[in-house]
Amino acid sequence: MRVSRQIELLDRLVGADTELPWGFGPQSMRNPAAAYTDADRFTREREILFRGRPQFVGLTGECAEPGGYITADLGGIPIAVVRQPDGSLRALVNACRHRGAPLLGGNGKGGMRRIVCPYHGWTYDNDGRLLNRPGSAGGFDDVAASCDLHRRAVAEKYGMIFVHPTSEAPFEVDTVLCGAEDELADYGLADYVHVETRVNSWKMNWKLFLDTFTEAYHIRWLHRTSIAPYFMCDLIFDAYGPHPRTIGLRKDVVEQLKTKPREEWRLLPFSTTQYFLVPNGLLVYQLDHIEVWKVTPHDAGSCTVSTSLFAPEPPTDDKTRAHWKRNLDILLDVTGREDFPLQERVQANLASGALPEVVYGRIEPALVHLHAAINREIGA
Repeated sequence: MRVSRQIELLDRLVGADTELPWGFGPQSMRNPAAAYTDADRFTREREILFRGRPQFVGLTGECAEPGGYITADLGGIPIAVVRQPDGSLRALVNACRHRGAPLLGGNGKGGMRRIVCPYHGWTYDNDGRLLNRPGSAGGFDDVAASCDLHRRAVAEKYGMIFVHPTSEAPFEVDTVLCGAEDELADYGLADYVHVETRVNSWKMNWKLFLDTFTEAYHIRWLHRTSIAPYFMCDLIFDAYGPHPRTIGLRKDVVEQLKTKPREEWRLLPFSTTQYFLVPNGLLVYQLDHIEVWKVTPHDAGSCTVSTSLFAPEPPTDDKTRAHWKRNLDILLDVTGREDFPLQERVQANLASGALPEVVYGRIEPALVHLHAAINREIGA
């Protein structure tokens, strides 16, 4: 984020109390509990939000080399994004044209020369063209239609990769980002190196994952013995179309506002800057690394969450590798021990039918914005 933008955002903190919220939104919101529990609503969300538009699948650093690939579940549709020899990307439905077997799993750094089905050995080029049906001895000669892998639209910009899970029609990343690209371009995301990804499953609605990061109101209570002593209880919030951007701040950020000239103010050394990529992604800038979160919903009451860490350069020794492992350990300890287990209990309470609705206050403007946008999109 450029310095002028950091200073502009810090202007909002002048006079703010580090112990009190300051970023009130224009209104509160009531949302039916069914938004988190209703199976029919979940079906609409999957069709409209997860299948009907481009989705975030990862950063360039996850498949930077030819033959590298990323796999993803986008609204239940299996996708593989493969780096081609010329540096371009090809998005493919990750299912063999023979009997539908999955072809690739996880992510690959690079060097894959062919895609081979583990079921019957059908072999494809990295661009999805069928090359061989081994051992068939002409047994498929009467299959008239092409058996190349099905393609999907993919676009890469600012070090970010997006795929439309149901369409081959080209799209623009800037259109998807709705204005957030102006800030995201400043981070040089294409230069970051993938270090590690961890995956966990939770018995909670996919939106509860996003809710976790949209407000800092809960920090003083839920995180009172972990991070509360160091962080402010409010966030800087802006919206880019449906996507909130929130910035969490350490309390010591305000000292420079009192002691330094305005032109020397800096935001990033004191911040956790979060870009929501609705519906499935969250990109977080920390002082010395990038975190990428992706949520894969399974039904109204369960989802899988992956957390990836990206470093400015490859770790080359045990000390550096231990540093990044420790960062991920700390992050997932807080969310995995405090945030998400509580959200599972929230999900159980909402599913009980005892609560007709939940309330988002003016104190939680990013939360209000997020759910208002989702409800508009699905016509709720």
